[in-house]
Amino acid sequence: MTGHQPALYHPGVWFKNVLADRIASQVQGVAINVIIDNDVAPAPSLSAITGTVDHPRPTRIAYDQPGPRVAWEMTHVESMERLRSFAKRVEQTMEPFVADPLVHQFWPLVVKGVEAGKPLGLAFSAARNCLEQTIGVEVLDVPLSQLCQTAWFCRVMSFVFSCSKEYRQIYNQSVQQYRKVHKIRSTSHPVPNLGEDGSWVETPFWVWTRENASRRGLWVSGSLTHLLLTDRVGWQIELAYGHDLPLRLQELTSLGIFIRPRALMTTTILRLLASDLFIHGIGGAKYDQVTDEINRQLFGFEPPEFVTATATAQLPIDSRPFHGDELHAIKNRIRDAEFNPERAFDRGMEDDPQWQSLLNQKSNLLAKVPNFPEKRLWHRQLQDVNSKLRKQIAEPVARLRIERDQIVRQRHQEQLLTSREYSLLFFPVDGLRKLLLDLAEKEI
Repeated sequence: MTGHQPALYHPGVWFKNVLADRIASQVQGVAINVIIDNDVAPAPSLSAITGTVDHPRPTRIAYDQPGPRVAWEMTHVESMERLRSFAKRVEQTMEPFVADPLVHQFWPLVVKGVEAGKPLGLAFSAARNCLEQTIGVEVLDVPLSQLCQTAWFCRVMSFVFSCSKEYRQIYNQSVQQYRKVHKIRSTSHPVPNLGEDGSWVETPFWVWTRENASRRGLWVSGSLTHLLLTDRVGWQIELAYGHDLPLRLQELTSLGIFIRPRALMTTTILRLLASDLFIHGIGGAKYDQVTDEINRQLFGFEPPEFVTATATAQLPIDSRPFHGDELHAIKNRIRDAEFNPERAFDRGMEDDPQWQSLLNQKSNLLAKVPNFPEKRLWHRQLQDVNSKLRKQIAEPVARLRIERDQIVRQRHQEQLLTSREYSLLFFPVDGLRKLLLDLAEKEI
């Protein structure tokens, strides 16, 4: 099993699905991708490049107009016109860089899914799943929103609510330990602490309603007979404790109430209860160090191991290599021109009498460093000599600065052309398929 938001992500994320398929085929298992559709959808556009190979520029290509900031499962398309024209605009923008990008095959499936009533994220996932089948990758897509409506998932929620105080204490201790080990000062990384206010305890779940689809933290408070759930901004519900509490929780979606797990609770459930092996990307693997510690303390056993996998794919563009050593050397020479101008001179100045006179003056000053208070006058004299030396090398330093700026621009252009963050839609399908399949075969 693996999982990710239903975004138009870069090929390194897609590699997890390919690897899951190859591992499953070795053990007669089923590869599952959990669509994390409870995360908030980002702005509806993709980073891209425009211009030419020699003069690339960053740009963004929108596939929809911005809408409310809600979870993927609650998104809908704001502009069908912009959605339908996206593939053509991508091809026009990327034409100088990539021939026949994958978006040409992919996007008609997205439009078809949206027209059939799918939320945008699920339309993306369905199109990607169709593409996987054409390249021989079999992965079962399961939306997290559907898992959250199963009886077993609601039993997990019921358990966490019943021990919310203990869970909060273990959760916060584990998060704080992670911050201490990794020297993190921010209270929002890797995740914020869970709060407590009197009898109310914050849980590792989100809640929203059909009327107010923005995610809020879910808080609980319990008595011997009843459980109160609230978002602390106006919504609240009371449920009776008992063996049928999971059933009551399961019914909430039909009432327009959506309870979804936060990141660490999501991977806890998927790794402990839903899969034999979980495949993380780098970010999820880092944060699941916290999850492992929570589960050790809460359940008293060593959590199952997971796989960390990613890949780097670059657009097939012939670009000039960037020479970092050359930039470093130029920056050092410019710095010398400011603080040690005698190190930055051109060779032709060795026979210049004025240059040699200034060097001699500086050498004499450095050979006779006085004590305070005479040192103030000495320091002014040294600054004056350095200033005159800098004027002597003003022209070669100006040339160095021009050269530095050219290399910095070249570096920026190289970074634009070789970034690993571009969406998989910008790549030619054949080259990408071969790269990811070959990598997966090597890994197993």
